[in-house]
Amino acid sequence: MMLDMTGWALVTWLKVTALLVAIVTGAWWFLGTQHGAFWLIVVGAVLAEGWTVRQLAREWGHEARFQWWWLR
Repeated sequence: MMLDMTGWALVTWLKVTALLVAIVTGAWWFLGTQHGAFWLIVVGAVLAEGWTVRQLAREWGHEARFQWWWLR
């Protein structure tokens, strides 16, 4: 069902986002904001978040084409 798929995508997104927040927070704690590596980690986290959202949307859209309510 689409509700299950939507819930799965939301939970997966929240897990990935929480992991990225933990990584950036740890980098901030150990490196501080003046360190260049911190900003590279932040940029990497933003790119990883964007890629994750794009892949989850693609997966959700794929499921929507095959399991949407009007196909029943």
